[in-house]
Amino acid sequence: MTLTDERITPERLDELLADDSIDMAHRTLWLLLWEGELRVLDLLSMEIGDVDLAAGRVTGVCGRAVPEGEGVLSERAVRMLARLVGDRETGPLFATGARALSWEQVMQTAGDQGHAIHAFRAGGRLHRRDEP
Repeated sequence: MTLTDERITPERLDELLADDSIDMAHRTLWLLLWEGELRVLDLLSMEIGDVDLAAGRVTGVCGRAVPEGEGVLSERAVRMLARLVGDRETGPLFATGARALSWEQVMQTAGDQGHAIHAFRAGGRLHRRDEP
């Protein structure tokens, strides 16, 4: 695995999110890392019930409630999460089949695209800082 960049640009993110050859669970994870402040392991621990798609927000992380006004999801994130969840009502949010994604899987998949998994969160943070 060769890591080519420590920062994900908005253009690179859009390119990766549009790549249907990459599993939806990974692409959705990358978007949530880019858009928010949640850590990889927090996202990987989330269950389907931790997200209220109708309200467009994360309601819980690691067994803790997320305060009202926090955890707001973008329309793009809601669309991707709805596609990821499909008709599942319970279980891990970030799953391939019935199995939750593992740390090793997310590291490997990001690395296969030339990025460290933490570059998604760092890139999003830098992007938000630069916006008015």
